[in-house]
Amino acid sequence: MIEYFRHKGYEVIDVDGARVIFPRGWRLVWASNTEPVLVAMCEARTREELQKICATIKAVLREFPPVSVFEWELT
Repeated sequence: MIEYFRHKGYEVIDVDGARVIFPRGWRLVWASNTEPVLVAMCEARTREELQKICATIKAVLREFPPVSVFEWELT
């Protein structure tokens, strides 16, 4: 994911995961150190922007076969 988003021109902070900075929000994905899962967190200024960021991340994660099924909890 780090390489994918850097190649697309996004700012990526890769300390303890991959934080991608979007124009109106950000997304962070990291590997849990207590269970075999990826953890993701997103923030945006509006619900619509949040849904766009989540959709973008979901599409990229689906390109990796081990990450085929997952759910988002929007709060």
